[in-house]
Amino acid sequence: MPRQPHPDPNPEDKNPAKNRSKKKPRPSPPRRNTKVTGERSEAAFLYRASNPDFNFGIAKPWGDSRRYDFILDNGRRLHRIQIKYTESIRMQAYETRATYSLGKGRAVYTKDDIDFIAAHVVPLDIWYIIPVEICTPQPMLRFYPHRQAKKMRLEPYREAWHLLQEEETPEQGKITLQASADDTIYNIVIPSEGADPRSRSAPQSRDPYTSCAPPDSETTPTHLPKSAAPWPIPPLKILTTRKGPQILPTPMPD
Repeated sequence: MPRQPHPDPNPEDKNPAKNRSKKKPRPSPPRRNTKVTGERSEAAFLYRASNPDFNFGIAKPWGDSRRYDFILDNGRRLHRIQIKYTESIRMQAYETRATYSLGKGRAVYTKDDIDFIAAHVVPLDIWYIIPVEICTPQPMLRFYPHRQAKKMRLEPYREAWHLLQEEETPEQGKITLQASADDTIYNIVIPSEGADPRSRSAPQSRDPYTSCAPPDSETTPTHLPKSAAPWPIPPLKILTTRKGPQILPTPMPD
């Protein structure tokens, strides 16, 4: 009697299609800790900003409740700096956003929050120093340091550390005040208290702050317009008289 073959205990194992479906999925690579990456970019900014060529003073605010990461002192004013980083290319550009978490959503940085955004392209160790006024209208920040793209919106701010050395950002501009002095007027006399202003023999004030007349010159009072007065003259209140008979005070006898 011929021997019967033993039945296969796992007949499905011979089907390769079914075997592939039973394979365990490959474990996904561990997700990078974005907080650690951000801390490394902050350390890189501290290293670059403390370069002797810049000689910036750097301070770190206590805690993390502020919307800026550093306070930078350029010797004339203080700048609030927020650090952003990007390490992957998306749509042919390194990108990040000039936003922060606010409740369940996101808000855009404004001049009330910070002064500059320092964006770090981590793989190339390139920095973009961007005034916040540039970021507020278009918070999506896209960088092209790996391409010849000098006409892109943010490429002029690549390694623009000199912006941190200026007193004001280029968008705000600087206000220049210009003043000029007129010729000295030597015919103004302010009579002293108790003197008759119509009398030429009235004692003259020698106070350099109340009289511009030279000490040995004969001068007469000069009426000047209100705009030329050395102090502000309040407007006069004109009171209307009541209709009807007016009651005047009895004149005093001489």
